[in-house]
Amino acid sequence: MNFFGNGVNVLLKKVTSLLLAIALVPMAAFSAASASAPVAPKAVQTAVKVEYNKKQIAFPDQAPIISQGRTLVPIRPIAESLGFEVQWNEATRTVTINKGKDNIRLVVTQKIAKKNGQTINLDVPAQIVNKRTVVPVRFIAEALSYKVEWDPKTQTVLIADNVNPNQVGQQEKPKDPTKPATDEKKPEQVAFIDKESVKGKTFSLANLGVYQIVGKVEPGTEVTVTLEDKTYEVEVTAEGTFEFYQSTNDGIRSYTLKAEKDGKKDTFEGDFQKTN
Repeated sequence: MNFFGNGVNVLLKKVTSLLLAIALVPMAAFSAASASAPVAPKAVQTAVKVEYNKKQIAFPDQAPIISQGRTLVPIRPIAESLGFEVQWNEATRTVTINKGKDNIRLVVTQKIAKKNGQTINLDVPAQIVNKRTVVPVRFIAEALSYKVEWDPKTQTVLIADNVNPNQVGQQEKPKDPTKPATDEKKPEQVAFIDKESVKGKTFSLANLGVYQIVGKVEPGTEVTVTLEDKTYEVEVTAEGTFEFYQSTNDGIRSYTLKAEKDGKKDTFEGDFQKTN
């Protein structure tokens, strides 16, 4: 009895070891398969291109990506290609874009942007990829007021100048080549500058030219002076008088004075009088 009982015990131990070995095989195979399975990235690098008025925009260090089914583009190359100023605040992680009188702000990871204080909702939030801020293409259309289209055949984002909605139906009619040029509407003439009061003087100082312009304009106008290819803002007093000084290249003989107010302009072309 003891011999038979010992044999049964030995047999049971072998069967148990075999079953345990078989049970471990699929678990090990599952673990190996899980370890080798790749994790799908959240943002996919693609061969997306961006064009502005049919001219391709270069992205030197970060190409456009696709995230959550949306195309995102680096905002700085886009904005600078369109001629806007872009600023980055690391402390608040805020991008600021100045477009003429418009101010646009957006914060990384937030799904909203602000344009002149008004909220713009975004499909996906702005993100930091490779140390560059990327934004959804829709942001360019809604915040920067451009026409944006997608060409699936060439994988290209097409950005184009948009028509100002305030001008729809008010575009100028094509000019009639049969009519003389005198029929064209002439700009309204205004007289903001007191031409008799404007005087320009210049003298040389160590290879530099020192220039002075004084005069009087209508109070409340904005005045600028252009010397060769450079334009300078001029401060005007409450009475309308101004005095301009500037040292720059020697040999400038003439200047252009402009005064603007309420969307109207007055221009004066003057010559400098040489003094000792």
